[in-house]
Amino acid sequence: MMTITKLVIYGFGKHRNRTINLQPGINVLYGPNEAGKTTIRQFILHTLFGFPQRGSALLRYEPKSGGAYGGQVHVTDSEYGACVIERIAGRSAGEVTVRFPDGREEGEEALGRLLRGYDRQSFESVFSFSLLQLQEIGRMNEEELGQALIASGTTGAEDLAGFKARMEKEMDGLFKKSGRVPEMNILLNELKEIEEETAEYRKKSDAYAPMKERAAEIARRLKDMAEEEAALAADQERLSVLRQAAPLKIERLQVEDELRTIGDAPFPAEGIRRYEALKDRKIAADATIRNLQERISAVGREMPEEPDTERLSSLRTVLAEEAAWHEARSAESSAEQSIRELAGMRDGLLARLGLEDGETAARADASIRKEEELHGLSEEHGRASRVLERLDERIAEKSADAQRISSERAALEASGPDDEEIGWASKWPSFRKQIAAAEAKQSAGQSDSRLPILILAGLAVIIIAMAIFSENWLLAGAGVAAGAVAVFLLLKQDGSEDGLTDDERQLLSRYCGREEELDRRAERVRRHFTELDRLIEAEERLRGEISELRTSRKTAVADLDDTESRLGRFIESYGITGRLPAQIVPELFRLVRELQETERRIRSEQENRDRAIRTAGLIRSRAHELIGQPVPDGLMFAALKEAEREWLKAAEKRERLLEDQQKMEEQLAEAKSLKEALESEIGTLFDAAEAGGEQEFYEAAGRSARKAELGESLGRIGEQLKQIGAPSTSGIPDIEEISRRIGQNREALQALSEERNRLLKEQAELEAGMGHLVTDTAYDALLQEFEEKKAVFRELALAWAARKAAVTAIDGATGRLKEQKLPDVIERASGWFRDLTGGAHSGLVLAAAGRIEAEGADGMRFGLHELSQATKEQAYISMRLSLAASLLDSAPFPVIMDDPFVHFDRARLGNMINLLEELKIHHQFLYFTCHKEMAGAFSGAAVISVAGTGSGRGVLR
Repeated sequence: MMTITKLVIYGFGKHRNRTINLQPGINVLYGPNEAGKTTIRQFILHTLFGFPQRGSALLRYEPKSGGAYGGQVHVTDSEYGACVIERIAGRSAGEVTVRFPDGREEGEEALGRLLRGYDRQSFESVFSFSLLQLQEIGRMNEEELGQALIASGTTGAEDLAGFKARMEKEMDGLFKKSGRVPEMNILLNELKEIEEETAEYRKKSDAYAPMKERAAEIARRLKDMAEEEAALAADQERLSVLRQAAPLKIERLQVEDELRTIGDAPFPAEGIRRYEALKDRKIAADATIRNLQERISAVGREMPEEPDTERLSSLRTVLAEEAAWHEARSAESSAEQSIRELAGMRDGLLARLGLEDGETAARADASIRKEEELHGLSEEHGRASRVLERLDERIAEKSADAQRISSERAALEASGPDDEEIGWASKWPSFRKQIAAAEAKQSAGQSDSRLPILILAGLAVIIIAMAIFSENWLLAGAGVAAGAVAVFLLLKQDGSEDGLTDDERQLLSRYCGREEELDRRAERVRRHFTELDRLIEAEERLRGEISELRTSRKTAVADLDDTESRLGRFIESYGITGRLPAQIVPELFRLVRELQETERRIRSEQENRDRAIRTAGLIRSRAHELIGQPVPDGLMFAALKEAEREWLKAAEKRERLLEDQQKMEEQLAEAKSLKEALESEIGTLFDAAEAGGEQEFYEAAGRSARKAELGESLGRIGEQLKQIGAPSTSGIPDIEEISRRIGQNREALQALSEERNRLLKEQAELEAGMGHLVTDTAYDALLQEFEEKKAVFRELALAWAARKAAVTAIDGATGRLKEQKLPDVIERASGWFRDLTGGAHSGLVLAAAGRIEAEGADGMRFGLHELSQATKEQAYISMRLSLAASLLDSAPFPVIMDDPFVHFDRARLGNMINLLEELKIHHQFLYFTCHKEMAGAFSGAAVISVAGTGSGRGVLR
């Protein structure tokens, strides 16, 4: 069973940010008219099945005030568990998300599975209905009502019935057995007439029949020749395939002979690659041994003497000054760079300010006081702008409201009553008073004289009843005679003693008994004009409000212009001219401040640069004295370090050469060992290939490669034979035999072609001769007309046959439906209908013609259209609930009802409540009502006040 546990409305119709908690069993959603009950019902259907298309008959219920559109429906399902279905604005049907208990989130496909494949129409046909749907039953005849009950439980049944009726109508428009108007009947008569006329033309020539027989003989021979040519062409194609396969057969035999000649051809896997890799490594090992021996000899010759240590101490003392030198040079360079960057920033700020000379801006007042003055002007400008924007928005809103009301007024005027109905409604109050006076006058005139007659009639009824009970037919005859006398006297009195004028009698006969209906018609006219007056008043009020708003807008525009003028005078004090947008004035003030700060930083960097130049000069003079000669600044410390490096290099070189000599001797021993291992692996490869040397090894490799190549050739030949569809090589004849047979087929085809040309020529001559036998041009016209009408008749016959097949299929489908499904549903509904009517009807039965009828307690059957409105509704509800019960396993949905019991009397309403109490263990019920007494009618039900007052058993917040 599926249960709706909670509704979360983001925005839907008049509801916004609301949550409704529901419970299993029965939930009563109570509220007055226009509280939003139907909106909540539509929210459930829209969330489950999608928002309607714009312009469709269904309302979308988008919030008038804007904001979020959509919400959530929380359900607990026996198969899927607790799920949340969320639908929000997106595509036309909305963006849907289904959240499962395990955290998965899926879309429309998952929702379709959760709803068991039901669409909105199928769901509403069984599980959701309102009072309006039940009231529509009263306007149906017997057959229409039966079809409506069947369609409620069978998706598409109503569409099938309409489609079947349309098909039958179209079939009648095409053909009827005894019809004259349908298109096919007209064509049949015309074809018969043309055929009779053409038969007369054919009788004019005796030679026509032999020529026609010869023409038919030629046509048969041409057909046989076409079959012979097709067989020869197929044989030619097969021989062409065999001719392609013959060279492949020869190539296969040659390959197989060469494979037998080569034999086994043993060779190790990837032998050539492995041998050449080992050979290259052996050559490299030999080269390494020679290289190491030469390098060991060279190291011994290159070994230097030990260096002097006194000069190193002097150089390191001088190099201690390097840090101070670099610091001074870096400070000088940094200061120069900063000065250039700041100058660039100053030029950029002047360009952004649009100034060629920044002296005015640099000297201008940029204090906090000026900033506060600017802030006040900006806020004043912002307020004026916002006021103008709000006025524009309100004017647009009021204009839209005025347009909407004008459209509603036009629609109301278009759908209103006509002049005749308006005139009649104005006269009805006067007619009403005349009718009341006539009735009073008639009652006063007849009350005294009718009493004896009525007593006589009552005695007649009693005598007849006693006679029937005692089976005394003589007494019954006396009672009938007395009754006839009473009726005669009463009719005579009605015609002569009522005391009414002819106009009064005519008025009573025309309107008596219809007062309530005519009152409703007059009230409908009155309500129309009341609503029209309301719309006219609202339209005039909105026009006045729009005029006042436009006057306020002119004042707001003047205030905005004044604040912009004052902002312009403010920025002129900083050397900036022209009228600029108010939004950039604070940015200009910030740029002026930044320009003043940039000038201060330039002066500071110039002082740092001069100080660094003085420090670097002192270090340079001391370095030149130590070197002994002037050198460029960039090479000064490099020269000192070079001398230091020369001493260190000699010491390091000696130590490094000693280490290298030891390593090379170790590497020499490893290279000799590697060479011996490689020579052993090469010998192993030669043994596997049964080769005594390198030349024999390569020859064995060639034989192995050729064997693999021949194997691939065999596979390729087999694949080619398979692709061209050739038989096995044993079934392929010699190439000479194939060529001979191809030549024979070509000659046979040539002979057939010559014979066909001869026969075609003779056929043309026969057709010309037959054409000359009938020289009257009317005959050709008749033949052409006959063929054209036959073609039209053939198309109409196909159309008729297609519609006939559709009708037959629909009859079969609905017949099977009634036989398989409907009896069980009606049997269950029959018991509930009996209980709802308190035994007044014994149940519902399915008649032989497929109609549903109600059976009274006395066994008499009635068509559903003969029942009262409330009893029809009870039959319809019984069928709906029975259908829901039959679908419990495949579609265990809640049942949604919108106040469908208002026509029930107290007893039958109690029976209906008892039935729902019984069914609530299998289905959840959501009952929407505006009747306060229904809120407490169900025991243990959750009562939810839609108006917002709530209750102890349900919450709407």
